[in-house]
Amino acid sequence: MFVLLFVVLSPMAARASSDSDCKPGWRVAGTESNSCSNLAVLQPGNDTRANLLLLLADLEDKQPAPVRPDQEGAEKTLMEPSDWATFRGTLYPSAAIGGNGPYAAGEGSRCRSNDAGAADFVATLKAEQGVTAGERDKLIAARQGLRPDCTGAGAGQEAVSAAAEHAQSPLARDFAAYLSGAAAFYAGDFDTAARHFTALGGSAQPWLKESGRYLLGRVEVNRLQAGAFDEYGNLREVAQRDIGKATEAETALQGYLTAYPNGRYAASARGLLRRVYWMSGANAKLLADYERLLGQKASERGVSAADLAEELDTKLLPLLGTEQVRSPLLLATLDLVRMRKGGALSGEACCSKALTLEELNGQREFFAGKMNLFDFLLASYQLHVARQPRAVLGLIADRAQQKNYDNLEFSRQVLRGVALDSVKDRNARGFWLDLVGGASPTSQRVVIELALAMHDERAGKPERSFEPASPVRNQTIRQTLLRYSAGPQLLRGQAKDTAASPAERATALYTLLYRDLTRGAYKAFPGDLALVPTDAKPEADPGDAEGDGAPSSDVFIKPETASDFPCPDLKSSIATLSATPRHIGARLCLGEFIRLNGLDQAFLDTLPAKDELGGNGVLFPGRKFSRLEAYRSIVSAADATSDQKAYSLYRAIWCFAPTSKNSCDDSVVPVAQRKAWFQKLKRDYSQSRWAQSLEYYW
Repeated sequence: MFVLLFVVLSPMAARASSDSDCKPGWRVAGTESNSCSNLAVLQPGNDTRANLLLLLADLEDKQPAPVRPDQEGAEKTLMEPSDWATFRGTLYPSAAIGGNGPYAAGEGSRCRSNDAGAADFVATLKAEQGVTAGERDKLIAARQGLRPDCTGAGAGQEAVSAAAEHAQSPLARDFAAYLSGAAAFYAGDFDTAARHFTALGGSAQPWLKESGRYLLGRVEVNRLQAGAFDEYGNLREVAQRDIGKATEAETALQGYLTAYPNGRYAASARGLLRRVYWMSGANAKLLADYERLLGQKASERGVSAADLAEELDTKLLPLLGTEQVRSPLLLATLDLVRMRKGGALSGEACCSKALTLEELNGQREFFAGKMNLFDFLLASYQLHVARQPRAVLGLIADRAQQKNYDNLEFSRQVLRGVALDSVKDRNARGFWLDLVGGASPTSQRVVIELALAMHDERAGKPERSFEPASPVRNQTIRQTLLRYSAGPQLLRGQAKDTAASPAERATALYTLLYRDLTRGAYKAFPGDLALVPTDAKPEADPGDAEGDGAPSSDVFIKPETASDFPCPDLKSSIATLSATPRHIGARLCLGEFIRLNGLDQAFLDTLPAKDELGGNGVLFPGRKFSRLEAYRSIVSAADATSDQKAYSLYRAIWCFAPTSKNSCDDSVVPVAQRKAWFQKLKRDYSQSRWAQSLEYYW
């Protein structure tokens, strides 16, 4: 996903999307862009930042230390399909580089460096012998008292002036000049700041001389920024920006880097240069700098992998075409975007022109030394675009029994596994099991668990994921299988399994009881109902049971019963249906239970997409009970009483209140039919309270 901040979007850049609230998609080979479904495997559906970060992490001098799973949820891996912020924090917690923080990542605001600048100033001054104790104390107090708010005002200006007047020794006067320049800089008085910092060029103190040169660059960057954004914080069109100021900022920063190529603030200066290129629309220079960074070792970049991925995505990536790019990491990131399902594949203007095999092969020369990555892209194309999974098997060899995997090799093996599943290879399950041992527990493990669960679900054997030796331990995966795939035997077994987590047992029991009632397993219901704890309490809204949460089965033993139609308790109605499945009164009362407890559109009957976990279909036998179908059959039943028929007509019409959308099942009923029911109720059962109370049809 591309995320643009302060950028005027071009049609090409409109392929961006935001990290808005969304529902994670539990699929292994994602080709649809979903901002909260990032996995630690390279795939078209990932956020572009996530894919780039995975590639960058493989270049680290040493892999980032994994975040340890919390002890309370030891069976749950930390990395699930997630948004960018969670993905970044789990895979690669970023740290400030060289004390420069966001400046190394191209953040140019003067409002964010006061504390770091104060620390450098104090440390340098304390190490100097050429100032008196009194001068040192006043200068340090003045610097620490400087509390700018970047609005032109701020505390500490008087102390700065006093310290400057008190400074008598040449070195103290240089520190005072720096201090005066800093105060002017934070107050937005850039001319005064530049004058003081320029004067430091003649200082004999190395830090003052270097920092003065560096701050001259920052002064010019802030001059440029002052007019670069509109009142809404968006970057103005290039024609409306002051390119002359951009040239001055570039000259100042390049001057610092020429004098101090490995200086204390070199990483920050290079980050600020990238900001200048971005603000001035110098995209060719910006691309060249990013490609330089992508070719360096992590220790040489001066910016963390996570910050670099974020910055590149924000400032440039949406504006690039693959024909402009030479970096293999950048090409791979863009190629994967163009393999996405939907816009990217159909060539819509919102996204990008569909990638062709000829074009991909034409990039081969740029992947010299990284043929594993190129072969992965070819295999990804064959799977996601050409729909030729057998071709994947010829491009990616089986390496499923390694002790660990970097992100690229893991992604290659996952792609092979998906291809094996696609061709229904009999060894596919064994391949996934082989991958478990080397998968990172905090990022890669959940991908393998998901792949195994989907394999077994597609094979009609979801119970395999619950066997004692199963590596599928992720609670979201297990509960998803219980909700959408499991048959009665598996649900009953997990509801009774004391080794299962409380949430898993609760999910299994609730699902079992719901399916008993709605799939006609009336004979099994009393025994299953006996599994509900006597102290069961509502724990969640059944319609909002996501993730590790589980609805309480309390609804089945203490249901809402304020019915408009006389009904016995639920157990009695189900006992009647067990003996006589077509019993009219009992069917009406089952309908009342469903209506009063909000179970018509239960989440358990809204399956995930077919390519997601849980999307293969429910293995619980029986046809789902429909209130509307029951009402329609009762209206035409010869043995139904007038009151039962009137109530059935009344409730059938109410299925469409108040929006005309059917809330009782998925059937489509024309308005003319609803009108006919209304007229029949008013005509044939005019004396019933149902006819007298109903004023409308919908």
